[in-house]
Amino acid sequence: MLLTGYTLNKAFYTSAHSALEERLTAQIYLLMANRELSTVGLLAAPRELPISFLNTAHSRLSGFITRSDGEILWKSSGSLDKLVPPPKAITHGKKVFQQFEVDGNTYISLSIAIIWDTQHQQFPLIYHITDDLSDLNQMLATYQHNLWSNLIIMAITLLITLLIILRWGLKPLRDVENEIKAVEQGHQEHLNKSYPDELTPLTQNINQLIQFERQQQLRYRNALGDLAHSLKTPLAIIKGQNFNSNKPEKYFDSINDAVQRMNSIVEYQLQRATTASPSPHIQYIQLTPIIESMLDSMKKIYHDKPIQFKLNITKGLQFKIDEGDFMEILGNLLDNACKWCNDTVTVMVTSERNSLHISIADNGPGIALDRIDDITGRGVRADQMTPGHGVGLAIVQDIVNVYGGTIQFSAAKIGGLEVNIHFEL
Repeated sequence: MLLTGYTLNKAFYTSAHSALEERLTAQIYLLMANRELSTVGLLAAPRELPISFLNTAHSRLSGFITRSDGEILWKSSGSLDKLVPPPKAITHGKKVFQQFEVDGNTYISLSIAIIWDTQHQQFPLIYHITDDLSDLNQMLATYQHNLWSNLIIMAITLLITLLIILRWGLKPLRDVENEIKAVEQGHQEHLNKSYPDELTPLTQNINQLIQFERQQQLRYRNALGDLAHSLKTPLAIIKGQNFNSNKPEKYFDSINDAVQRMNSIVEYQLQRATTASPSPHIQYIQLTPIIESMLDSMKKIYHDKPIQFKLNITKGLQFKIDEGDFMEILGNLLDNACKWCNDTVTVMVTSERNSLHISIADNGPGIALDRIDDITGRGVRADQMTPGHGVGLAIVQDIVNVYGGTIQFSAAKIGGLEVNIHFEL
């Protein structure tokens, strides 16, 4: 708007002054044609300027003919001597425009010097046409006022329109902001509203980020519970050791094994907390040594309970699984079986073609069939009077799901609960 206003104002000013200069040029040529030089001086002629219709309300012309030294030889009727423009060196035939002030009013004049030749003599005359610029300046001021007033009104209207358009156009972004605040404050789970096509990818990515962060928080929270639960077994081993002065090496070896086991558990749980799926670089591991080591640990933990372990395992059995994950599965299931059994725990690990089957059963009281689906929930315990955290079977369920396996609970043939896990190799 500023550039437009400046350009229009400059164009109007230039056009007005060009038109004025053209009128003055035409008038001075007529003046020159009507005022000829004779041998005795200027020929007599009327003192009115030739084209009277130029003397309008916006044009009050005055004409003068002077010598080169400024002496006035002729002037139009009603012209004041002080309206003669200031003396200025003028060459023959050249037009000179100049503005000057008299009594606070601004005037513009056009002067042309003509050198007349009379009887081999040169007689220089300067022709002047002067016009009052007051009315023209007033007209320019009125035009500028109207121009800038209209441009300001247009600018304000445009700004208001742009503000309305921007406010309407950016409303979806404000809705996104409000929904994000609602999610932060817990009033809603994710972004629910429908948004324009331009914002749909953004809102989808935000929802994915929110979901990912919640899963991360849940994984970290579960990892803390899993860590506490996993450390329970080696702590129980340490607590159950009795120092024998005749065989101190056995005592210290058991303590060192438990400490190493605790260190492995911490590293394993930290790794689980940061990953949601098994690594593709997992190697096949021998299952028999791990199973036998876990049975030895159970015997140490439940040394005051006469438990008979019945083991059925395929010789040289291997499976592609993280060692820590397999120990978590086996350790939690054996711990539950030993805790609830009367005196017998059976362990069967077999493979058939492309599948691995793990079965652990006890001859304890078992559990009601209508509660089987509940015991895999975190913090759920079949018997609130029995010590525990209620996360063991939940850990097993999570690991089995990660590896794409299935877990089933049923009544054991020996009287208690039987847990069957099936993996595809």
